[in-house]
Amino acid sequence: MQLSAKKNLSIYLLIGFLQGVVAWAGFSFWPKESQLAASLVLGMMTAVAVLGLTLQLTLGDRFNRQVLFLGLILGVVFTLVSVWLIYQLPDFPRTSDNGAEILLVSWSLSSILLAYILIPFVQAWSGRKNRHYNYTDLYRHSWDNFFVLLVATILTVAFWLLIVLWAMLFKMVGILLFKDLFFNPLFIFISLPVVLSLGIRMALVHENIIGALRKIALSLCYFLMPLSAVITILFGLSLPFTGLQPIWDTGYSTPILLCLLGANILFINGIFQDGSTPPYRGGLSRLVEIATLSMPVYAAIAIYSVYLRISQYGVTPNRFFLMVLVGVALCYSCAYTVAVFRRSQMWMGSIRQGNVFIALLISALIILIHSPLLNPVAWSAKDQYQRLISQKITTADFDFGALKFKLGLPGHIYLQQLRDLPPEHPLQSEIHGRILTVDAAQSYYQWKNNKEDQPLADHVMIETIDGSTIVPETFIDGLGAEQCHRATCYVLVIDLNRDAHEELIFFDMDEDWSAPQLYVQIDNGEWVKQGSFGTSMGKKRRQELIDKLKKEPYQAVDQQYQSLKVGEEVYWFK
Repeated sequence: MQLSAKKNLSIYLLIGFLQGVVAWAGFSFWPKESQLAASLVLGMMTAVAVLGLTLQLTLGDRFNRQVLFLGLILGVVFTLVSVWLIYQLPDFPRTSDNGAEILLVSWSLSSILLAYILIPFVQAWSGRKNRHYNYTDLYRHSWDNFFVLLVATILTVAFWLLIVLWAMLFKMVGILLFKDLFFNPLFIFISLPVVLSLGIRMALVHENIIGALRKIALSLCYFLMPLSAVITILFGLSLPFTGLQPIWDTGYSTPILLCLLGANILFINGIFQDGSTPPYRGGLSRLVEIATLSMPVYAAIAIYSVYLRISQYGVTPNRFFLMVLVGVALCYSCAYTVAVFRRSQMWMGSIRQGNVFIALLISALIILIHSPLLNPVAWSAKDQYQRLISQKITTADFDFGALKFKLGLPGHIYLQQLRDLPPEHPLQSEIHGRILTVDAAQSYYQWKNNKEDQPLADHVMIETIDGSTIVPETFIDGLGAEQCHRATCYVLVIDLNRDAHEELIFFDMDEDWSAPQLYVQIDNGEWVKQGSFGTSMGKKRRQELIDKLKKEPYQAVDQQYQSLKVGEEVYWFK
């Protein structure tokens, strides 16, 4: 890992500076009105960031024009995906919960993984023999890059914490110059990439430290793999006795199984390393092999679990991503199972070919998912639309709000197809009112609340609890415009202060949470709220209290403590 550029600090300073300037310019002058311009800006930002990172990690004795060309190709691929992601967003004012940005969030996370997978192939390009990659180079670069970036990130965080401390210290004594300077977006966008670039160079120069960190991590894998194997085997042995139903009942079985598979995949790679030496002898090797053979079973269970959810509720972006993850886990599981059966001089030697193939497969999937070919948002919108049209789901249970607010441009396209259904279509009359409701909503949560609201009655619905008295008209006239038009409210008529005039305890059943309220009639006949009884309670608890008042006797009870009067002012005890 000897760097030809280690004496030339200016290269890393220049790369970090350019990355920062481009990022600052993109965020500061982001075109909000033109999607084409926004897509091009994001593409430029992505290209500079990816190309810069590739150069930072590949500058060394093996750096040549071919490596630079591969870095440019990486930048172009990332740029094209970023351009498409912005350009396909709905061309209308977007709210915060629109959901079209789900691909942007996914791309922001998966692009890091994509760069982590592909950059080692660029780094190991010059070390190929007969057009075949040296697996040792790929393995070493993959682990080393993680620790290089970890060291650089730690340096960047420590730098920023010191900058914040600097600004806060001087702010305490009334000097705001440093706060205004350091918290300026230009300083933040430029300084952090520069420090990160210097951190990468620092880690690369001290390759002995990176090598030590790699050895520590692999030693941890060596220690933890037998424990993970025992857990995997014991859980598999318990399934014939417990059955699979408890797994389905959890509602989160797939993520847990993915964690188990992910731990095994990580630890197996940690102990295998480049395959040059067998990790264990005798019994421990057999233990790891048995655990490896059970991995396809867990992957199959995870796939079936996701399939059950999709068959019940349809495809959503989250379930789409989950299915891709379990598919990748199944590929790893099968490849490692083949490695157990394929005996060779190298213990589980075919892991090498399997890892390279699956790494490239994951890269292809990431690109395809964030392209028009395998767009999870489009697949989800199409599947949900087909479920409604084929009447696999009723219109009452269908999530119209998701089409408008959570599935981006494809959701709007299919929502428009629902609007354009011919009058003779059997669903047209059922969905007309629901389309109007979702069109009137400005957010998903507003649509959900409007959907759940009951229609307003044309008169006030209010009753007395005892049923023998009539609610005073003057009290009804004082209610809000729509109060007690959605649900029947109740009034308890009772004399609480023993003045021979009755007060009203009002139960407002329109509200999700409220406390019974006390109303008193004043001299002009108006009813005025005096307070409440107890704390807020849900509708169910209030209804239970009303039913109890109808069935059981009740009475007014004096307070345990009297109030305190000081001069003309009374302090009421509550």
